[in-house]
Amino acid sequence: MRRIFLFVLFSTFLVANSFSQFTTDEITYGNRIDLENSNSWAIGGGFSNFIMHGDLRSVGTGDDQVYLNFGAFINVDKMFNPLLGLEGKLFYSQMSGGAQYFSTSSGYNILYTSDDAGLIQDNIYFEGHTFGAELNLIFSFTNLYQTTASKWHAAGYFGVGYHNYNSKLLERLENTDDRVLVDFGDNPTRNSASYASSIYLSAQFGLKRRISKRVDLEFRTGMYFNYEDHLDAAISNKQDWETFFVSSIGVSVKLGKKKIFTIWGDENSGSRNNFKIVDTDKDGVMDQLDIEPNTPAGVMVYGNGKAVDSDKDGLPDYKDKCPLEYGPISNEGCPLNVDSDGDGIMDGEDLCPNTPGVVENRGCPKQEAVTQNNSNVTQQIGLLAASIYFDTNSDRIKTISFATIDKIINLMKKVPNVKFVIEGHTDDRNSDRYNLYLSQRRAASVRKYMVKQGIATDRLESKGYGESRPKFSNSNAGGRQLNRRVEIKPTGSIE
Repeated sequence: MRRIFLFVLFSTFLVANSFSQFTTDEITYGNRIDLENSNSWAIGGGFSNFIMHGDLRSVGTGDDQVYLNFGAFINVDKMFNPLLGLEGKLFYSQMSGGAQYFSTSSGYNILYTSDDAGLIQDNIYFEGHTFGAELNLIFSFTNLYQTTASKWHAAGYFGVGYHNYNSKLLERLENTDDRVLVDFGDNPTRNSASYASSIYLSAQFGLKRRISKRVDLEFRTGMYFNYEDHLDAAISNKQDWETFFVSSIGVSVKLGKKKIFTIWGDENSGSRNNFKIVDTDKDGVMDQLDIEPNTPAGVMVYGNGKAVDSDKDGLPDYKDKCPLEYGPISNEGCPLNVDSDGDGIMDGEDLCPNTPGVVENRGCPKQEAVTQNNSNVTQQIGLLAASIYFDTNSDRIKTISFATIDKIINLMKKVPNVKFVIEGHTDDRNSDRYNLYLSQRRAASVRKYMVKQGIATDRLESKGYGESRPKFSNSNAGGRQLNRRVEIKPTGSIE
């Protein structure tokens, strides 16, 4: 039996230690409480009643008496989260009881009495007091399914304790004082001469009622398993497993400056947490996700509630007088009938509105045809370089560009004494640093390919300028496309 007791005791400590390491993040709640904004410490105290159940007992005795044993306690609680906590408790209680009614008819022997063979009968009783401490694991039953209680809270307390007691067994005699049969509180051979002692395990149930944000009222009852057989001052061969019951009522005071305690939710949380879908502008996107929650009725919107802007000119279609044509907001979304570069193409249709161009090139300059005039090789190389293209946001040369680069290589071989620099340029989208790095990589890719095709390394240099040297406006798609370019220029002769 003692081995079983020690095993249960060890298991209790192991479970308590394991659960104490839980954090709130390891437990998922539907309505989580913010531990940083709640109090987790509380102190309490109250009164208790002790009921013995062993060879002798406090109720159901053969002498038809009820032995009322009152005591008091104080405790300190620490909650790790709404589900788990630890409690330290100190207590004091009276103890007393009489012989069990079912054993007094025949009786049985009690060992170690003064006459060496005491017999349990109606006139046998015990009395004394006990005091000690216990450590309990707190496990919230309510918060297993409700997350945070608001008025009532049920919990289990599972733990281990240690107590000292001075119980003694007495016999009632007629016309004389009661006789002491054995006194387990008096043993000069042990270190604690005035008290016996024992450890015990307990399983308790507590029900709390929230009185205010600071005070709780708790009723608790529990069953206790004592390790020794002399708590009731009676040792026998018939019953050597002693239990006792303790019921108590007390108050708990929550410590800290926060408004709520860890096991309790906010009293107004029920109404505050009710989720309601609201769509003010009736566009099919609820206000919580609608970045424009007040668009007029009937207006078409994107999935985020923003009004549709078909021509991407910054003016939504319901305000745009020309919803399918790009135009400035100042002109109510319609194109301006202006030709800024004087090439005969209105700015709304001109891909290069600030650079004169031709109609067949949508307002951008027309590239000169490559001639085979050896005296103008470097100019031909410069014109061909404008047709070198790369994959988006990459230094990988597009397949269609290799034929153009091969033509440039053939021209370079016609002027073997000329050195060239390969320049990479970008538009102004993305950051300066990113654009500079991208342009350097692209120029280096072209140089690497030309070296593989037979151009001497000392004839070629690669540089990247990013967005720092635009030739066209970056304010429109056409200009940005022309700014994403490679330029190949002569830098001198080989000496």
